[in-house]
Amino acid sequence: MPSPAPAPASAPLYARIAFAVLCAAFALACLAKARLIGDGMEYLAMAQGFVAHGSPELRRSDVEAFKAMPPQALARARLQPGMLEPALERIERDGDIVHGFARALDGSVRAIHFWMYSLLAAPFYALVVALGQNPFMALAALNLAILALAAWRLARWFPTAGLPELSLLLLMGPMYYTVWSGPELMAGCCVLFAVLAALRRDLALTVALAGLGASQNPSIAGLIPAAAGYALLYRWRPALALAAPPASARRPLRAVLLIAAGLALAVLPYCYNQRWFGMPSIIGHYYTDPGLVRPERLFSFLFDLNQGLVFGLPALFSCAAALLLACAPERRRAWLLHLAIALLLCLGLALPTLAASNWSSGAIVVARYAYWTAMPLLAVALAGLAGCAARRRWSALAVAVLLQALAAWLVLPPRHAPTAHGRLAGWVLDHAPQRYHPDPEIFLERERGREDFTTHDQVVLHCGPEGPNKLLRFWANSEDTAGLCAPGSHLVAGGIVTLASGWRYHDAPLRCVPGAAPALRIAVGPAPSARLSLGAGWSPVTGQSVWNVGQEARLRVTPPPGRQVISLGLVGYYHAHGVRASRVVVNGIDLGTHALGQAPHALPEALGAAPVLDIVLTHTRVPRPTGGNDPRPLGFFLHGVHLEFAR
Repeated sequence: MPSPAPAPASAPLYARIAFAVLCAAFALACLAKARLIGDGMEYLAMAQGFVAHGSPELRRSDVEAFKAMPPQALARARLQPGMLEPALERIERDGDIVHGFARALDGSVRAIHFWMYSLLAAPFYALVVALGQNPFMALAALNLAILALAAWRLARWFPTAGLPELSLLLLMGPMYYTVWSGPELMAGCCVLFAVLAALRRDLALTVALAGLGASQNPSIAGLIPAAAGYALLYRWRPALALAAPPASARRPLRAVLLIAAGLALAVLPYCYNQRWFGMPSIIGHYYTDPGLVRPERLFSFLFDLNQGLVFGLPALFSCAAALLLACAPERRRAWLLHLAIALLLCLGLALPTLAASNWSSGAIVVARYAYWTAMPLLAVALAGLAGCAARRRWSALAVAVLLQALAAWLVLPPRHAPTAHGRLAGWVLDHAPQRYHPDPEIFLERERGREDFTTHDQVVLHCGPEGPNKLLRFWANSEDTAGLCAPGSHLVAGGIVTLASGWRYHDAPLRCVPGAAPALRIAVGPAPSARLSLGAGWSPVTGQSVWNVGQEARLRVTPPPGRQVISLGLVGYYHAHGVRASRVVVNGIDLGTHALGQAPHALPEALGAAPVLDIVLTHTRVPRPTGGNDPRPLGFFLHGVHLEFAR
């Protein structure tokens, strides 16, 4: 919204040639580096299915088609088709989810991700396979086509946009994720252009693009009600509009069709999942947990030293600052409002992604989710900079390139391994470990050097130049020191940070001290225990665990004599998508409602010396029967009781 100015002069011929050469080199590099990454096997298999039999179903004939590909093509793709045969057998026999494939209600095998991205990739896949090339080049080619289409539309929508804006479009995420064998770039472009369409007052197109993006990343559907919000904003403050709506946006039939298409695309994955898996979202059912949406995870999303948005895409904020500096003073408040709205959209898109159980996997400089959720900010920056003087735009690009180069050097690990700490995070962990407490999933994966699902039995120890200086373990794993302490001694840390998720960071100095441990875990077992007895509301013990059945359960704990209990925790977890919290009463004293298994509960001083702790658990909702062959209403799965004592 700067004051009207003549269209900036086009870039010199040598600059355009250089840009074209760089784009061609980038495209060739993406095609050459295309390989299996993340969930790429699912998307590739669905593309194969669409080409071979017009369906996203995975059939044995598809496995044979992969095996028949040239060995050189398979080697470049890092694809081992043989892994699908045992996976198919296991899925068909046991009904397990393996490599992202699950058994549908009719017995067929289908990917758990939706197929829209694979359908778009099918023509590219047919061509690549016909040429005997690396099959993952098809997904990279689709990403390049989407990026080229995005660049073309940006130039058409904003005629004053030139090489600076096109370069920023490439720099802010596509540079990292065009090679990714999944719909991240598609999601990023859908979000970017949905917001750009809203800024141009083409709100029907905003809905359509949001629906297309939501077909692969459901939280993008949040831009659909945002389109209505923009409509109200322009009605309330007409001066905030960039310009009059384009002529095409004023056609009622087009608007109705685009809105209907957007809504249909957003709903289609849920209908597909309900039809084939008997639930609205199989990924939402098995691979998300609303309990993971916590402030500390959002903080990591934004500020993590390994993959946070602020450290991974600093140029995004420099471009926003450049816009505010370049715009006319009388329009600065309006641009600030648009940037504030964009920031709210970013946070709104990000919050649902925090529930993913495999949240941090596959980050390249910046987390995958952070890339496409940040696009509303880029949309505002591009729309504003396109109308600024050429000198301002080139200056913004120069600063952006420098910042992104610095970010890549700081965030990427020295060995260029995505599952290792970056230079900045590694330096902080080595020299000031008490200053960095990332989301546990990030720390566990980068310390272990591999991506895996986070489980509460995992314990990792970071070693700095002077030895071990940081340990992460779940609160119930107080006896596990990752081999640091010998039997008969326990760990004492210079500082302990307990996250809301129940994970605890133990920071240097780390010492092993002989004597009684400050905590005791009383495990459930098949034999009667003097310290733990189960009352009403429990099923028979199976191995080292027991299910609570019904809404209420009772148990009795006998602490060691002579020790003051300061907190008590129940080790275990709730049945999936059932009960989420329970009221805890100990010796008649109400301790309130808690999520069992997430953290120990502080005991009043009056209970600390009690010889016996009689515990009554009452779930906030009645457990439902699990279905299938087990009709029991399962609530909490108990592994044991954890006591912490005063030192």
